[in-house]
Amino acid sequence: MKKVITISLIICIIVIATLIIFLNRQEKEEEVAENFYISDGGIYEKTDEINVNGINANIEKINTIKENYLKSMNTYFTLIPDKTYYLENQIDTKFREIENYTKEKLNSNIEYFEISNDLELEDYYKTDMHWKQENLEEVIKTVQYELNIENEESMYEEKTLGSFYGTYYTKIKNNVEPDELKYLTNNSIENSVVYNEETKTNDKVYNTEKAEETGNKYDAFLSGASALEIVKNEKANTDKKLIIFRDSFGSSLAPLLIENYKEIVLIDLRYINHTVLEEYIDFSEYENQDVLFIYSNRVINKSGIFR
Repeated sequence: MKKVITISLIICIIVIATLIIFLNRQEKEEEVAENFYISDGGIYEKTDEINVNGINANIEKINTIKENYLKSMNTYFTLIPDKTYYLENQIDTKFREIENYTKEKLNSNIEYFEISNDLELEDYYKTDMHWKQENLEEVIKTVQYELNIENEESMYEEKTLGSFYGTYYTKIKNNVEPDELKYLTNNSIENSVVYNEETKTNDKVYNTEKAEETGNKYDAFLSGASALEIVKNEKANTDKKLIIFRDSFGSSLAPLLIENYKEIVLIDLRYINHTVLEEYIDFSEYENQDVLFIYSNRVINKSGIFR
C-alpha cells in the first residue's frame, strides 16, 4: 500500500511540475506577444516611451566621436523611422519626438537631414523591422544629394533569396504571410571586397552562405552584424571614401553607395567601444572625406546600446 501511495505521489508531483512549467512558458509567450500587434497584414512592435537619458548618452558619444576623430570630415546624421510611423493612425509612434530631441542635442558641426519623406509603409518587411533594399531608391537619392555626390543613376539586377520570415514572425503567433527577400547587385558590387576586422577575412558584399548558416536571410547583407568592416571598390572612378556609423539598417543601404566611393568603412558602435576606434582606423587617411551616422529611432532611444 505504501508503495502505491509513493508512486501516486511521484506522479502527482511530476504532473504539477509539468503544469507549472507549461503555465510559466505560456505566461512568458504572452508577455513577449504583448509588445507586438498585427495591423495592415504586418507585425509591429510597440514603441518604447521617450528615453531622454538614453538619447542624451547616445548623442553625447556621437558628438565625442566627431570632436576626437572627425574634425576635418564632412559629417552628416539621419534617423530612420520605425515602420509604425507610416501606419495610417500612427499607432504609438514616437519618431518625431525622438528626432526633434536628437537634432537638439547634436553638435552644430554635424549636419542633420531627413529621409522620412522618402519612405512609406510598403518599403518595410511585414514580418521584420527592417526596410526593403529594393525600395530604397528615393533614400539613396537623398543621401547622394545631401553628401554632394555627383553620380548617374545606377543600374541593378534584382535577385531573390525566396521567402523571408523576419524576427518579428517568431515573436507573435499569427498566420502572417512571409516576405520575400530581394537584393540588388551590379558589377561594382560583385567586384567589391568586404574585409571583416573581427574574423580577419574577406567576403562578398552579399554573403548568401552566411544567411543559410544563421537562418536569418537578412544576414546576407554584409554578412550580418559586425563591429568593423571595410568595403573596397578598386575599380571605382573616384578616390572618395565614406565612413558609415550604422546599425543593421545600414547593412542593406551601404551596398547601394558602393559605386560612389572607392572605400566604405562601416562601424557598428553596438559592438565596438568608441574609445578604441583609433586602434583600428587611421582617421588621418580620411581627411575631408564623408561621414554618415545613420540609425533607427529605436536604437537612438535605447540606453546602453553604444559601447
